[in-house]
Amino acid sequence: MEVLRVVRDGRGRSRLTQPIRARRRSGSRLAVLLVCTTAVAACRERPDPTLLPDQVLRDSLGLGDEDRVHVVRLRAAGNRESPDPALVEVRAGDYVQFVTEDHRVHALSFEMDSLDAGRAAFLRGSGQEGGPPMVVRGSRFVVTFAGAPPGRYPFVVVGNGEDGRGAVVVDRK
Repeated sequence: MEVLRVVRDGRGRSRLTQPIRARRRSGSRLAVLLVCTTAVAACRERPDPTLLPDQVLRDSLGLGDEDRVHVVRLRAAGNRESPDPALVEVRAGDYVQFVTEDHRVHALSFEMDSLDAGRAAFLRGSGQEGGPPMVVRGSRFVVTFAGAPPGRYPFVVVGNGEDGRGAVVVDRK
């Protein structure tokens, strides 16, 4: 941006002189604003795309992008039930979705006798001690850990052959 400088001569008359460059303070302010905005955005946690709910959970449970859904795949490996992963670490408020990946029958339940009173009361109070038998490939059992006391929630998967075991660990965050 150019600005003409007005100067008064010795007789009090004004005259224009060569153009001068205006200081670009607004540009430096914009740069500072841009740096600050970028820093704030970088500090904000972005959702993990692997934990976003699928369309079925969005439609049936009303979940959105702020909800985190961990997936445990259930299948029989040989003559043994095999949850994958066997250990899931979640935050209070997260969901865990158990999904069958084969055509065998699977049933999941939490090991209530292995839980302290608070965690057992949470599962009983929310009606999530165990799910129904999952008989069709793609069947789901979804557990919410909203309001769950932190700690370890061991589970067992029964079905065709030897039982499989795993645990959900609710973090203190």
